[in-house]
Amino acid sequence: MNFEELLKRPIDELTADQMQDILNHKRKLQNEKQEKERRDYEQERDNDMGELIALATEIQTKAALLKELTHTKMEKHQEKLNNYGMIRSNSKGGFSLMHSNKTVRIKRRRDTQPIWDERSTKALELIQAFLYDTVKKRDKDLFEMLIGFLVKNKKGDLDYASVMNLLSHETRFDDPRWKEGLRLLKQSYSNFLKGYQYDFEKQNTEGKFERIELNFSAL
Repeated sequence: MNFEELLKRPIDELTADQMQDILNHKRKLQNEKQEKERRDYEQERDNDMGELIALATEIQTKAALLKELTHTKMEKHQEKLNNYGMIRSNSKGGFSLMHSNKTVRIKRRRDTQPIWDERSTKALELIQAFLYDTVKKRDKDLFEMLIGFLVKNKKGDLDYASVMNLLSHETRFDDPRWKEGLRLLKQSYSNFLKGYQYDFEKQNTEGKFERIELNFSAL
């Protein structure tokens, strides 16, 4: 007797072995169903991932080519611009190229990182000693503002804008620790050029320039 016939029989007419056979058969069917679902899911997942990874790899290759080509051509036009006219310019900063139709442009920005060397440690010691010994007793609000300019980020680096704000108060005090601390802080500073960033822009229907987004998260 096959399982189809067994399934049609009333349960009280089945022997224990027959009931066990039916149970085993149902478990087998369930396992086969789950196994098929697993294979179908993994196949669809792998196909989708393969498509996305292939596209991402293609975009990465083209992005690298775009960056190299852009840098080469921008360097060429920067050199031509430096030689344009009767007096040579030696500008190495950012600049823009504007198309003749005025609807598209490419902007180059210097990607820099401020760095303070070991002299900044001594500078901070002197400045903080002065602020805690003198300013905190006289003007707590001023103290909180100035000491806040010395807070470092998660990487342990000083914030450039905060340091510039601190230096704007240079003439406020004549204490030797303050003067020497700010002098050392300025001497310890250097600006490291990491490279260049490029913005590709086009005019929208309102005549305003919009960036052509190449950053995945910005789309």
